[in-house]
Amino acid sequence: MFRITLPLKRTSDKGFTLIESMTASVIALYVMLAAWALYTMGWSWWHEIAPRVEAERIARSALSNIIIGRVDSTAGMYNIGTVNYSRRNGLLGATAVPTISTSQQEIDFALEPDASNVRSFYLGTDAVTGENLVYYQDSTGTDHPIETTRGITDLRFEKVLSNDNLIRVTASVQRTITGTRSGNYNIAVTYNEVVCLRNVQ
Repeated sequence: MFRITLPLKRTSDKGFTLIESMTASVIALYVMLAAWALYTMGWSWWHEIAPRVEAERIARSALSNIIIGRVDSTAGMYNIGTVNYSRRNGLLGATAVPTISTSQQEIDFALEPDASNVRSFYLGTDAVTGENLVYYQDSTGTDHPIETTRGITDLRFEKVLSNDNLIRVTASVQRTITGTRSGNYNIAVTYNEVVCLRNVQ
């Protein structure tokens, strides 16, 4: 004859043991800390990286508008076959040795329709907002603010190794961002490019 042994019954199968409760609490704490870390990383990225990207955009826009230029009615037209094209007002189309101001923040140059250096790019200040931006002055003496460069800090023109047909253009943007760190966060972006004036000997 076999002896029958019945298993002991627990008093209650409901609820968690102490070990299960502690494990669940630790996991919940880790999840909350990870979510907080991701939030702070995203917040600091948005408030620090986004202004830097904007500063880079301003500097690139300044170089592009000065070197390549935009279509300008005062720059005349040129013909290829039977098609007429409007000229751009950038330094690439300069036809005479440009004149750089002593402050190096202004360059005067001539395009094909001009008799002398009557056009300019220079760093100026908006009278209303007080912000810096690049201005283009056409052959009639009219100033045109280049809005995409609003917020630029510095603009420099210089000849490379005293060559009249090699001009280095440097655009700089500096900003101070507050509120993301214990101290101020400074952004400094400097882009430069050398322009070969193909029509200048």
